[in-house]
Amino acid sequence: MEAWDVIVVGAGAAGLAAAWHARAEGASVLVVNKGGVGRTGATITSGGGISAAGKTVADLGLGGDPSDTEENFLIDTLRAGQYLGDQELVQAMVTGVGEELRRLIDVGVNLTVTRRPPGHSSGRGVRIAGPEMQRVMTREAVRAGVKFREDFHSVGPLLNDGQLVGIGGLDRRAGRAEAIPGRTVVLATGGTTSNWHLKTSPEELTGDGHALALAAGAELIEMEMMQFLPCCLIAPEMWRGLQFPWIIGPQAGVRAWLLNRYGERFLARWDPVNMELSTRDVVSAAMGAEIAAGRGSPNGGVYLSWAHLPIDIVENFPSFSRSISQDWHWEGFDMTPVVERIRQGRALEVAPAAHFSIGGIRIDATGSTGVPGLYACGEATGGLHGGNRLSGNAGAQVLVQGRAAGRSAGRTARAANGVPGAPENWTALRETIEAPMHRRAGIAPPEIKERLTQMAESALGPVRQADRLATALDDLRDLVRNALPEISCRSEELSWNQDWTAALECRAAVPVLESALIGALTRTRSIGAHRRLDDLATDKPVPQHGIIRAQDGRLVHRTVPVAFPYVTPAA
Repeated sequence: MEAWDVIVVGAGAAGLAAAWHARAEGASVLVVNKGGVGRTGATITSGGGISAAGKTVADLGLGGDPSDTEENFLIDTLRAGQYLGDQELVQAMVTGVGEELRRLIDVGVNLTVTRRPPGHSSGRGVRIAGPEMQRVMTREAVRAGVKFREDFHSVGPLLNDGQLVGIGGLDRRAGRAEAIPGRTVVLATGGTTSNWHLKTSPEELTGDGHALALAAGAELIEMEMMQFLPCCLIAPEMWRGLQFPWIIGPQAGVRAWLLNRYGERFLARWDPVNMELSTRDVVSAAMGAEIAAGRGSPNGGVYLSWAHLPIDIVENFPSFSRSISQDWHWEGFDMTPVVERIRQGRALEVAPAAHFSIGGIRIDATGSTGVPGLYACGEATGGLHGGNRLSGNAGAQVLVQGRAAGRSAGRTARAANGVPGAPENWTALRETIEAPMHRRAGIAPPEIKERLTQMAESALGPVRQADRLATALDDLRDLVRNALPEISCRSEELSWNQDWTAALECRAAVPVLESALIGALTRTRSIGAHRRLDDLATDKPVPQHGIIRAQDGRLVHRTVPVAFPYVTPAA
């Protein structure tokens, strides 16, 4: 089989940007996706915000504040991440997003200017709805000559003498393991939020790319950093996980109140100035602390109330909203029953939901993982946001990093001589892929998935404690020894076997969660989205990167000092 120049794993905005730019370098490009293109992934569920300095927005003819510079954007991003962010990655984002926005405008995208969200010092950025972003970028990739393969579950790297020569995975339609040769690979598989029960993301974001990167010899960074979105519904069950209350409350600047079971506005203890309009990491941590202390609501959350506001504030909200229609439809959901509860003066039960993976695959500004031929971009990567992500910065990240990774992969592939060597590890990788189907008696994948999710929920929520982290890590390692080897499919059907996919997702989730638990245990001080309830120190910790790599069959953690080439924490 002829090798592709570039294989892009993941068909969201980051992967599509990488694919388009790799084609612009003259490379042959194949995008493989675990599900259907445009029907899976985080892009279609996103709000579509893209941060850019006000001057950048103004230079594009979209309005904006011309006094808001790229330097201001850089400082806001680093400050929000408590100076844990990789400043080279941040600099690349703030200086490169304008070029990608121009590309979107040139292909007919209608961008609207956004208001100032928490953490930004200016009304910074633009918006395109997530489904529209997906549609336009898919269309442009097809026009550029990118080829697509849907329903291919990428599982591991193909290696020859340590050199990456493609990927191996499961063709879910045909029900067979398959190797796809390629000169370079770009991982754009999104985050790891599907390993939590309460989440805002689609089901398939389990960390396939992270596990593949580790197996290829790449490193992970800040895996303990998970952004939780405050104020997601937890009751009634049919609405569980929806972020609608955040959209008509704090996210939109509406002064809804967060209350504990005693009616106390507990954010006064965390941010008495901004209260519910504080940044997401602060609001989520405050909510998590109330729940952990037993001061929450009956279903394990807290209360969000509009009862102190004139009902006109709520009734007229759709007139000013860009995302909610006059008949209270939002993201395809009819939210009228929820709004009716608000009209009646009742509070909603809400909790923080896993929303965005801040940590991920370690890269540099070119998208390189340090493994020859392996690149990564978007939410699959870590290091850019530091301890916390500002609203809209994910949109800028996927565009800029997609361009960098695609260009790098395309140029590397085009410069390569000859064809990739035959993979030396394919036999072993194929056996790993096929093992759940060969094992007739064992443990069903949903049972193991549930155990993994419970570990994440119990120890890796918005607030953490050493004893829970240690217990979860012990439980995870026990699962790896005694349960994971017994994972098996209940059905013998080869095509569209959901247990087979779930079994492979469990295998990917294990190193992802172990990396997060090790990182969270090692980082004993609170910083950004990582809040330790057992950290009683009042001084700020010195920022240190937490790095994970696979070595001799186990995960090894080390710390690396944060470099400050542009801005120091004193700024």
